[in-house]
Amino acid sequence: MFTRRFSLPVAGITVTLLAASTAVLPAAAAAPQFLVAGIQYDPAGTDTRTNAHINQEYISIRNNTTRPLSLKGYRIRDAASHVYFFPPTFVLKARSTVLVHTGKGRNSANHLYWGSGNYIWNNTGDTARLQNAANTVIDFCTYQQVTGRVAVKC
Repeated sequence: MFTRRFSLPVAGITVTLLAASTAVLPAAAAAPQFLVAGIQYDPAGTDTRTNAHINQEYISIRNNTTRPLSLKGYRIRDAASHVYFFPPTFVLKARSTVLVHTGKGRNSANHLYWGSGNYIWNNTGDTARLQNAANTVIDFCTYQQVTGRVAVKC
């Protein structure tokens, strides 16, 4: 089970929608420009704390529009307040997804690296929040531990 929430400006008022995994939004409701697409929170095998294994843990962020968009000032935050800031020059292509790996590596158009030496996403459950430069939550995904599951689509 996971939960998604996003806010939409409607006629000068901000409307907050809360949707469970089985909810269908009305056609008139526009999706956010960016969304948390999924989280790989439990890499295969034993947690070795090597950079290669830590990088198998990641969160995916999707550009939901038909144009490239800057993520300058955007951040990802988990329930324990670990924070990742997107590079100021990073632009996500239209209808594309970027994986933000937990460990260290070289950034590219579709792979960014948090730079952590430890795991971020809890196997027992966590919440990922995507926030804009004004610290407004654009989208979030909350998951709970499910036996045999190692990732969640949000």
